[in-house]
Amino acid sequence: MELTAATIAAPAWGGMETDCLAHVFRRLSLEDLATAAPLVCRGWRRAAADPSLWRALDLRHDHVARFMPWAPLAAAFARRYGVARFTFAGFLKLCLARAGGSVSHLSLPPLLSSPAATELDLVAANCPRLHQLALPPLLSSADEARLPELIPRWPLLQHLELESKPSSFPAVAAQLALHCPDFSGLKTSGSIKPEDAAAMAAKLPALRSLCLDSSYLPKQELLAILAGCKQLVEFSAKNCVGFNEKDEEVIAGGARIERFEIGGSRFIDDEMMAGDDEFCGSSYVDVM
Repeated sequence: MELTAATIAAPAWGGMETDCLAHVFRRLSLEDLATAAPLVCRGWRRAAADPSLWRALDLRHDHVARFMPWAPLAAAFARRYGVARFTFAGFLKLCLARAGGSVSHLSLPPLLSSPAATELDLVAANCPRLHQLALPPLLSSADEARLPELIPRWPLLQHLELESKPSSFPAVAAQLALHCPDFSGLKTSGSIKPEDAAAMAAKLPALRSLCLDSSYLPKQELLAILAGCKQLVEFSAKNCVGFNEKDEEVIAGGARIERFEIGGSRFIDDEMMAGDDEFCGSSYVDVM
């Protein structure tokens, strides 16, 4: 008997191997993985819960449209699961549970509760394999004070993004040096004080990548960082206040670095700051 398309039944999507479905589901958004795919059938539910789909969680992208109570995601949870009050902390808990301790990359949005104890505790308790972590700006003073005690929970951490430099930064750097042997990348912005520069130079000399864009970064602190972090391959301090991008001593200090970017940075003394509004706005430099 000759086989034709009419005599061969096409395999049902629900009957596909879980690994195959999970590979297809990598094209779906987290929203669809959480609210749509699991409701199709048991096979899709198993595949949508595959931890490999939840290892890289970018929760910062388009966060306002995604996580506000009036957003489509909240409506989907209400309609499909009967969730009366959608919260970001609840969605984060779901994502981390699906990952089963395998999250390696996590970016958090500036929608955390204040203080953000619930969210930070969730990340500390459920992400032992974290490699890259991006924290939101303007954490409360209580959250900033807790950061050093959380660092030991992420021994595999390699890259940390602190959108606003915390007041506890020297203690954070000390904990990174003690508990994260593979740590090599830091991005932050704010007022880089002498104790911050000293912590980078003394505690994080093995840094390979450092970004301090839009910071208040005096020349003395910049030179101390460059002198201490001798393994830097990438360094960026663009649009900073505190040194001039054409300063020969600064350029010489970064000459060995493969990618050294300081464009748009200027030294501005108090008299200039008082007389020129162009450099006084928060859009020019973040001084925390």
